[in-house]
Amino acid sequence: MYLLLGDRWDPCCQGVLTALEAEGCGARILSNPLIDPSRFAWRLDNERSASRFFPGDDPPVESDEISGVLVRAAGWLDPTGWRPDDLIYAQGETQSALLAWLWSLHCPVVGRQPPAIWYRPRPPLPVWYPLLRRCGLPTPETLVTNDPDEARDFGGRVASKGMAGVIYGPLTSEQRYAVRTEEEWEGLAALQLHAPVCLSYPHGAVRTACVVGETVVWEDDPPPEMARLEPAVRRFAVAAGLDFVQLALAPAPDEDAVVDIQTRPRLELLGDAARRRVVTEIVRILTRAASRNGDKGVLIESTRPA
Repeated sequence: MYLLLGDRWDPCCQGVLTALEAEGCGARILSNPLIDPSRFAWRLDNERSASRFFPGDDPPVESDEISGVLVRAAGWLDPTGWRPDDLIYAQGETQSALLAWLWSLHCPVVGRQPPAIWYRPRPPLPVWYPLLRRCGLPTPETLVTNDPDEARDFGGRVASKGMAGVIYGPLTSEQRYAVRTEEEWEGLAALQLHAPVCLSYPHGAVRTACVVGETVVWEDDPPPEMARLEPAVRRFAVAAGLDFVQLALAPAPDEDAVVDIQTRPRLELLGDAARRRVVTEIVRILTRAASRNGDKGVLIESTRPA
């Protein structure tokens, strides 16, 4: 059986499920095998690790019956009915158990993350800058400041390069705002009275590169100066411990730079052709061990949680 941990509406889970079933493989989408209606048991010691879960009313699934896993969710709990302090505790325990279990599996697992990313899947882009640069990937010039004069000086350098305004991007969200007019600069200064702001240069049209294993899938054929960064993109994925990651690159004033990172790639941002290539590569990774053994997994009825 192939286990797809994620939401039934996720295009990636849907695509992989369809592709696996087309190859005669049993597959199932589950949001979290550790919570109701599933039942889960895991025994481990210094010599052995064995788990079993009961997906609802279906027969139990042993860990050695799992042929491969795609991880698209971190085991979030429905907050309905929980007291806030109880929810935080239960969420932390569930996420920890799920992460440990995923690392105990011997089958191919796509999308498994190191703990630092598992618990914080969307760190601010500047957090990645040192690793990106070590891997040979340019980063956009960025300023984090609560000083309005420093912000204005940064805007002046942007203007000297022939661009109008700067981009303000909160470190706690994916929202981006252009700062061009005097009114917008005054609003930014008012915000700086309470918190620092993160400013960067405007950039051109984004090109998406999705890394799946050792393969880089581009949304469109990149221009030569961006294509030359492909080896660096692979190095970054390896260094970050991510076998499934999505980077957005865009022309900046001086050179192409990484302007966004999705540690859980969003296939809805890709066109049909690129999405199919990503799904094909995921299925190839998941099934290659079974193919070597002449086994396509245990065929079961695929289900989608409500």
